[in-house]
Amino acid sequence: MKSHQCVRLAAVLILAGVLLASGPLELCAQGDSLSVEKVVGSIDMGKAALLQSQGADGSWDAGEGHTIGVTSLATLALLNSGMTADDPQIKKALNYLREVRVPSLTYEVSLMLMTFAVAKDPKDKLKMQAMSAQIEKAQITTGQMKGCWSYHTNGGLIDTGGDRSNGQFAVLGLFEAANAGIAVDRETWKRARDHWVRSQTPDGGWGYAGVGGNDSTGSMTVAGIAVLVMTSAMLQDDSDLDAEGNPMCCQKKEEDPNLARALNWMAKRFAVGSNPSGGGSWLLYYLYGLERAGRFSGRRFFGEHDWYREGARFLIRGQDKRTGFWQGLGVNEARPYIGTSFALLFLSKGLAPVLMNKLKYETPKNEDETWNLHPFDVRNMTNHLTGMDRWPKLVTWQVLDMNNVSKHGGVDDLLQSPILYLSGQEAPQFTDQEIDLLKQYVSLGGFIFAVNNCNRTDFHDAMFKLVERMYPEEAIRLKRLEAGHAVFRSEHPLNGDVIELYGADFGCRTAIMYSPEDLACLWNKWSRLTPPKRPAVLQGRITKSMRVGANVIAYATGREPPNKLESRMITAEEGSADTIKRGLLQVAQLRHTGGWDTAPKAARNLLLALNRTVGLTASTKPEALLPGSEDLKNYSLVLMHGRHGFSMSKEEINNLRKYLLNGRVLFADACCGARPFDSSFREFARKLFPEGKLKRIDPAHEIFTTEIGHDLSHVRRRTPSASNSDTLDGNIITDKAFLEGIEIGGRLVVIYSKYDISCALERQASVACTGYIPDDAVRIAVNVVLYTMLQQVELVDP
Repeated sequence: MKSHQCVRLAAVLILAGVLLASGPLELCAQGDSLSVEKVVGSIDMGKAALLQSQGADGSWDAGEGHTIGVTSLATLALLNSGMTADDPQIKKALNYLREVRVPSLTYEVSLMLMTFAVAKDPKDKLKMQAMSAQIEKAQITTGQMKGCWSYHTNGGLIDTGGDRSNGQFAVLGLFEAANAGIAVDRETWKRARDHWVRSQTPDGGWGYAGVGGNDSTGSMTVAGIAVLVMTSAMLQDDSDLDAEGNPMCCQKKEEDPNLARALNWMAKRFAVGSNPSGGGSWLLYYLYGLERAGRFSGRRFFGEHDWYREGARFLIRGQDKRTGFWQGLGVNEARPYIGTSFALLFLSKGLAPVLMNKLKYETPKNEDETWNLHPFDVRNMTNHLTGMDRWPKLVTWQVLDMNNVSKHGGVDDLLQSPILYLSGQEAPQFTDQEIDLLKQYVSLGGFIFAVNNCNRTDFHDAMFKLVERMYPEEAIRLKRLEAGHAVFRSEHPLNGDVIELYGADFGCRTAIMYSPEDLACLWNKWSRLTPPKRPAVLQGRITKSMRVGANVIAYATGREPPNKLESRMITAEEGSADTIKRGLLQVAQLRHTGGWDTAPKAARNLLLALNRTVGLTASTKPEALLPGSEDLKNYSLVLMHGRHGFSMSKEEINNLRKYLLNGRVLFADACCGARPFDSSFREFARKLFPEGKLKRIDPAHEIFTTEIGHDLSHVRRRTPSASNSDTLDGNIITDKAFLEGIEIGGRLVVIYSKYDISCALERQASVACTGYIPDDAVRIAVNVVLYTMLQQVELVDP
């Protein structure tokens, strides 16, 4: 909200008497904590700095050396920071790279290959194939550095003094090429992995070159972590098949000991202000690798350090606020285009949505760690979805330890991802405190997805008991999902009569799903590079299991998972005011027979968002009142939502009419665009004000403008297919906000949305839900409340 709008609002709210503890100078104040806004602001400054320094021919760094590599790096950073191949500056950069000769330096050809892979233009495929082959041919095949690369792609037939910095870039280029559909020889991956395993130092890290010794640095160790993960993903094999060609799902997959040692090295030596054991150089290069190591390994923490938050704070503080550039020490990082590109890649890729938290939990035989029987399940599913049509360009995952959550993090840790995934063979052992955290998580918009490993009875029974423990007094239980459930058409068309999924409904959606089939075993087998001689039947089963998982995730997230720092408007403070207090904004929620509490946290979340937006001291515990209640007069605004048809008595309607004609406002919406509620509400509105008419509010009305609060000229709304036979494409349209209202005496007394707002306020809306996406639902609702307050002030003080 702009400053002049804050001042106007402050003045009006003071007149209205709704400001108590905060004054106009505090209105719209921002906290000092790390936020999405701060990170995005920093990214935008860095992007602007790079774009302003782009040459007329589309390149960067002309005349300073390695122009192709620096241009590729800058373009890659911009593509990962929200720009697309359709943006004019990116088009110019890509055209420059297409027209120059393919370089011979490993760094440059690898960066160029990565850039084309991310840009995803089909016309670059032949060039990408040639560059990929060039890198493969350059791999060193003999000597101490076998499996690595040197500075020059000159054949790789002899040991030319390679190093692991060039080596990691070569692997990165090939990895991106493989993900883009370019064939990479399996032996190339094997040689690369063998080199990094062989060259790991006794302390668990890696140095720049050579084999053995204890010269490990942070920059090379994060590179090693990423290479181990990338090569293992590309070297999936079928050594665990039984005689009939079926995977042995109950056989524990051993943790990679080399990766475990490297992660331990990082946990002990973690830093963001320096390159561990690397002196004062290569800091931004190290941070660029740190992001990759954390994301690829599914780690939020190295030791007790939240690598992204600590790194983002460090980078934001170190950014030149005048130019927008970052510069490090040393010949390369001192060049602003290079340092800024590394920083942007850390900030933007590290901000990628955490699609799933894989839960580590205790069991009666906890030493077996059956929660991780299939260690690559979530990693593979996340990689499968990354970059698919209609999905974010990059999504990630992480392991979450329930023991740490209950002791230190609380529900905020759970809410960092929209999906909490748990799998295993034994019954999870959750304390009462942990059960309460799981219940809070679901009530605040989270989704629980459970998969039974090995089809074990203990785990199966435990899932039903878990739901009973979470909701002992409610009628929320796991039930077999019917074939017509939206999950069976949320991404791929699936046969719900054959695929067995159980679900528990909460509010607007199914919030807990459980698969008794061991989908995770087959996810664990997925690879972009299909192993040689894999049985076609097995590949078919893997494809089917990936589709089931994709459907569940699409249903739960609508393909729009929040980024990891997104401000959770739905995290409520305990101890908020629960009684009417003089001087505080008060709202009521209307009780009725059409599902009045379908989204029980929606009103509270709206008020929390309002407090954060403009610094109000609004009570965040709205009172639930019947339409005939005399207490309505104590509230300036009444909220209403539902999913089902309803009716009210003549006396109740008359009481509401009297309330609204006394300067008050009713704000209502149909949860998930429910037609039964919409029909009932329109009939109710006709009875409430026969002399008025519920009609669309003019899109030019000030309620949609920054004069009130947010600009609502472009908001996003989901419009899924109404046919049960169609795949839900999660069609998101961007348009002006659509609200209807009844105007009496030149004043809006009823404001109504036939599209969902309330379920979105709780992040309870699914891909099948017709309505606004959460961020825009908040903006619309905040504007409505602010407008009604301003409208009431004008009645008192025209």
